[in-house]
Amino acid sequence: MIFVLTEEGMESARRTAQIVAQDSELFKAFGIAALKARAKSLEPGNVLKLGGFEFVVDEDELGVWIVVNIILPRKDIEAMAEAKAEDLGVDIKIMDNSERSIWQDSFIENVSAFIKNRYEIKCIQGPGENLTFEKSVYKKESRAWR
Repeated sequence: MIFVLTEEGMESARRTAQIVAQDSELFKAFGIAALKARAKSLEPGNVLKLGGFEFVVDEDELGVWIVVNIILPRKDIEAMAEAKAEDLGVDIKIMDNSERSIWQDSFIENVSAFIKNRYEIKCIQGPGENLTFEKSVYKKESRAWR
C-alpha cells in the first residue's frame, strides 16, 4: 500500500517549517556567526560559540567560499518540528510510522527551502543521519584586499 500525505498534512508541515525557521535560536545565531566570521576574516578551523551552538568556519565543497556551518542530528530538528506542530494543533504522535516519516521529510524539505530563501542557509543531508547547515561568509579570493 502506498501512502500519500493529505494536502492538509503537507500544509501543516510547510507551516511548521516556516514557524520553526522564524522562531529558532539556531537560525538567528547563524546570522550573527556569519557576520562575526566575515568581520574578523576568520580562517577555516575556527569555532564560533553562540546561543549554545558551535559553528565551524570551513571551506565550501568547491574550495571557493569560506562558510560557517553546523552539523546537527536530524532527530533534533524533527523534535523541534514536533514541538511546534503540537502548538499548531497537529498531533504527529497519532500518525503511523509511514505517515510520520513522510510528514518529517516534507518538513525538512520545507524548512530547507525557507531558510535558503530567507537566510541564505543551505541544508545538506548528511553526514549519516545528520543535517549540515551552511552559510557562505566570503569568497576566499576577496580576502586578499584586506
